[in-house]
Amino acid sequence: MLDPSLKNLLIETISGSIKIKEMDEIGKMLYKKFDIYGLAEKTAVQTMGLRTAATVLVEYMNTNNKSDELIKLLAELDNNQVLGRTLQLEGFDYFLQQLTLSGYFYDFSKRKVLPIKKEASELPNWGALKDGKSYPVSIISLDIVSNSELVKKYGDKTMKKVYTSLWNFLRHCLTHTDGRIWTWAGDGGILAFAFKNHVERAVLFAIELQRTISLFNMDKNNPIADPIHLRLAIHTGKLTYHKDMGQIISEVINLAAHLEKQKTQPGAVSITQDIYKSINPKLQNIFSEMGEFESIPCYQTESLDLIHC
Repeated sequence: MLDPSLKNLLIETISGSIKIKEMDEIGKMLYKKFDIYGLAEKTAVQTMGLRTAATVLVEYMNTNNKSDELIKLLAELDNNQVLGRTLQLEGFDYFLQQLTLSGYFYDFSKRKVLPIKKEASELPNWGALKDGKSYPVSIISLDIVSNSELVKKYGDKTMKKVYTSLWNFLRHCLTHTDGRIWTWAGDGGILAFAFKNHVERAVLFAIELQRTISLFNMDKNNPIADPIHLRLAIHTGKLTYHKDMGQIISEVINLAAHLEKQKTQPGAVSITQDIYKSINPKLQNIFSEMGEFESIPCYQTESLDLIHC
């Protein structure tokens, strides 16, 4: 059973992408005698709005405990044909992400709606991204400044403790902006943000992280005396998601990583023009032009990790 907010979101998603005859056909795939016109008490020649039809479909399946099967069917029909037309379910991934907030997610590999056995924030695909499908995503590339020198000074064993602590610190910070750690190589990694306002959320996270890394440095459990400084760079665009993160090869990730490693100053956040144009003027004000990088105009903040321990 879907709660009212999820029902409304699913109705919006269906009505925005599927025609009435297609909704009727989808209903018949689950119930042979399903008749969207009869349930709406209209004949096929009478006018029925898309939202009304979607409401009939969703309410009928919800009442008959078929919501899970409807979600499964929609997941399988996305980018496939119904009545000779390829369905593009705009916003369905966002619905699946919101579904995780109710304690359930759609498992694409098992083709089932399942209860979440761990925190929703630990699902790298937000419980919504489909393997092999492309999505607009904002990517942050992050690493520790002068990591090699720190390893020489403190040794691998001690620095591995620092990396683990930093990873946990990042996970905690990411819960506020619904980001994910996609890859982690000890001294840095790739963070991802998807769905509504993903660009601005990525920038806000990066700024917050640089402003609060000093708290990480001052933690009594931090085993080294030297402060950790970070470089962060952000780019956005479409990439193809794979549940095996090693298969995600994208110019979006590559550009963010190159910008971070080659041009970003310690304690700063750098962004590409695509990011800059997508954030509000107040956020834009803290960035200055840094010239072109790989033929793309880029911007950078001053060092934001203000307290040096």
